[in-house]
Amino acid sequence: MARYPLVHYARLIFLLLAAIAAAAQTSTNPERFQQAGVCARCHVAQVLEWSVSGHPRAATGCEECHGPSKAHVTDERNHVKPDKMPLGAAIAGLCQACHTQGCPKTERRASCESCHDPHALFHPKATNLPARGSEDDVLRRFESHLKQGESLIEQRNWNAARKELQAALRLYPNHPRASAHLAMVNRRLNPSLPGFDILDDQFDAETGLPLHVRVSGMPVEMVLIPGGETDLGNDAQPSARPVHTVSIAPFYLARTELTQGVWMTLDPANPSVHRGDDLPVNNISWEDAQRWIAELNGRVAGGGFRLPSEAEWESAACAASKDIDPGERAWYRENSMTAAGSGEFRELDAYAPRRVGAKRPDRVGIFDLTGNVWEWCSTLMKAYPYDPGDGRESPDAPGLRVLRGGGFADSAVYLAPWFRHAERRDRRLPFNGMRLARSVPAR
Repeated sequence: MARYPLVHYARLIFLLLAAIAAAAQTSTNPERFQQAGVCARCHVAQVLEWSVSGHPRAATGCEECHGPSKAHVTDERNHVKPDKMPLGAAIAGLCQACHTQGCPKTERRASCESCHDPHALFHPKATNLPARGSEDDVLRRFESHLKQGESLIEQRNWNAARKELQAALRLYPNHPRASAHLAMVNRRLNPSLPGFDILDDQFDAETGLPLHVRVSGMPVEMVLIPGGETDLGNDAQPSARPVHTVSIAPFYLARTELTQGVWMTLDPANPSVHRGDDLPVNNISWEDAQRWIAELNGRVAGGGFRLPSEAEWESAACAASKDIDPGERAWYRENSMTAAGSGEFRELDAYAPRRVGAKRPDRVGIFDLTGNVWEWCSTLMKAYPYDPGDGRESPDAPGLRVLRGGGFADSAVYLAPWFRHAERRDRRLPFNGMRLARSVPAR
């Protein structure tokens, strides 16, 4: 039977008494025990000791020593360590932030950890505390494998990187950073995606996904739009208020609006008013777009093609170069007049869409995201804050559907990436077209 020093049992008794005291005082003074925030969910013993020490009076909480540690808090299985993990001699530097004159008893300025547990009120020797050496050794080995794996990723040595990351994950299974790196490496070792032809060797450094692809068997090129958090809206437009942040998964977006030539490969009936194989298909309703996409999904491996959500559309539009003049990248009222148009007051039919891809692309290689034709989105027109469900899960839901981007007969104000417009799902207008999107297909 293992024997523990007397001070170990004394500490356990102290913690028990502290817990009783905490429970008794919580009803009358709960704020003191809430200061530790989410740390108290797991680190009960440490928080109890801290809560009755001088640290709360000195406004010294968990974050002062360990940082915000948001990833550690989110990962409740302890796979992600706090931002700061001071051990050994590093603890003295934290103590000196308050105890500027050194130890009140010995005036020493170093080796505080030799007498004090950083969370305790009394003075147990470090050797009398529960052993941490084995955990620290695991952590060091994990970090070594992770660091080596990241170095090999930079060298694009995918096989060797995979071995190092797998070794790291055997020590800390499901560690988010190591897991994300391993997923990326596996993507590079097997980059193929069903329904896509990969066009070059460029890939996203975070996910390993190919940047440039083409729909198999069709002349439709698509570009990867990385996921992440993005701000939507603009407080200057009532329907776009308030500005708010949403999270978007990586997805693929077509480089150009869908052309009439591509439309007719699946539907020989061309609905467009302004006609031409390389012009964007126009005069289509939201329901027309859904029927055409359903036909495409039945023919291409993996399916999954769809209209973009308005959040996806806006995130792609905001990623475009903001220093490009609208005349260089968009067909709109200022430059889309036909030869027949004349006079100060012109009818709408004096304007027309133009060949896709004729203007300057944005910095990720997408053409005509603003201007030319309005582009249908999957989203129901709802008041912000943005609803992540956005209507894709209920394609038959009644209500107006969102259009984005402005069109060939509109002034520049409608080209703003945050501008929202909506129409009936069954209405056809010569200003409205579509652009394909696709979630990352499963392998």
